[in-house]
Amino acid sequence: MSENDGNVGAAVLAVACPGGMARQFRVQMRDERVPGLWQLVGSFREAGEAHAAVERLENAGTPARVIECRALPTAA
Repeated sequence: MSENDGNVGAAVLAVACPGGMARQFRVQMRDERVPGLWQLVGSFREAGEAHAAVERLENAGTPARVIECRALPTAA
C-alpha cells in the first residue's frame, strides 16, 4: 500500500504494524575481511528489486543475501 506525498511526489509506505516501519527487503553482502559479518548494501521496497541486486553482486563474485524485514523494533 502506498500513497503519494503531495510535497515531494515520493511514495509514502504504509507501516507493517502500528508505530513500526514499512516492510522492506534489505540486501547484505559478506564482509571479506571479517568472516561471518554481513554489511548492508541497501534497502528495497520490492522483493524483485532486492533479488536483482543480489544477483548483480553474486555475478560480480560477492556473496549476498536478502533479509525480509516485516516489523522492526522501535524505541519506546
